[in-house]
Amino acid sequence: MRLKTNVFKWSMRARLKILGGLLCVIGILTFISSDIGHATLDWSKSMIDVVGDKANLRVNQVNFSRLQYTTEADIKEALQVSKGDPILQVDLDAIRQRIEQLPWVRSCVVERYLPDEIYILIQEKVPMAIWQNNKVYHPLDELAQPIQTSKKMPSDLLLVVGENAPESLLTLLENLEKVPDLYQYVRAAVRIGNRRWNLRLFNVENGVEINLPEDENMLSALERLVAADQKEKLLKRKVRAIDMRQKDKIILKPLDKDNKKAKGKKK
Repeated sequence: MRLKTNVFKWSMRARLKILGGLLCVIGILTFISSDIGHATLDWSKSMIDVVGDKANLRVNQVNFSRLQYTTEADIKEALQVSKGDPILQVDLDAIRQRIEQLPWVRSCVVERYLPDEIYILIQEKVPMAIWQNNKVYHPLDELAQPIQTSKKMPSDLLLVVGENAPESLLTLLENLEKVPDLYQYVRAAVRIGNRRWNLRLFNVENGVEINLPEDENMLSALERLVAADQKEKLLKRKVRAIDMRQKDKIILKPLDKDNKKAKGKKK
C-alpha cells in the first residue's frame, strides 16, 4: 500500500530545521527542570506534538514488505492509522503488537521515517504441512504449530493425520531428511497411538504404505528400507504395505484381492 505524496506548505528543509530547533529547546528545558518525573515527561511529549504540528509532520504513506499470505486489508485493519495523522503521535509498538496477532505473521518491525512515512517489515510463517484432525484441516507452520486460517493451501504440502501428530512432526521430518530417496515420495503421514507413524507414498509403482516402528527405532527402519529398495526395488513391487516394525525383517503385504486381506510375506 502506498499513498501518493502530498504537496506540503513548507519545504522539506524548512520543516526539518524547525523540527531540529524545537527539539533542541525541548531537550534543554527538560534537562534544566528540577522536577524530572511524570509531569516533565508529559510536558515533553506535548511539546513534541506541537513540534510535529508546526512542522506539518503527518502520515502520508504507509509501506510494507511483500507478503504472500497476509492481505493488505488485514494490515490496514491492524494499522489503525489514517493519512494525515500526526506522525510523531503514532504508537509504533502498538501497531507491531496488533500486526503480530494476525495468523500468518511470525514477527514484525515498524519504523517511522520523517517527515511522512511509516514502514512495516513483516516476516510471515511458512506452511510446511496440512494437519487433518477430526475432519478439520489446518496448515502447520515451520514450527509445526497450527495456523488459524481459511486460506487455501498448496496441494503438494505433506498431509499429517492424527490428534497428536503436530507434536512429533519435526522429529519425523528430521529423520526423513536423512533418507531423501524415500522422502521425495512421502505425501502423507498418519500418527498411530502417539508412538509411531505410517507413511503413505505416491508417485511410485502403486502407492505404498510404510508401517514404521516406534519413534526411537524410526531412523534405522528408514535406512534399512532405503537399502533394501536400492537392492531389490521394494517400492516397485505390487504390495499395499511394507511393515518395518520388526528389527530383523521386512514384511511385504500384497495387494488385496476380492476385498479379502492378504497375508504378509516375510522378507
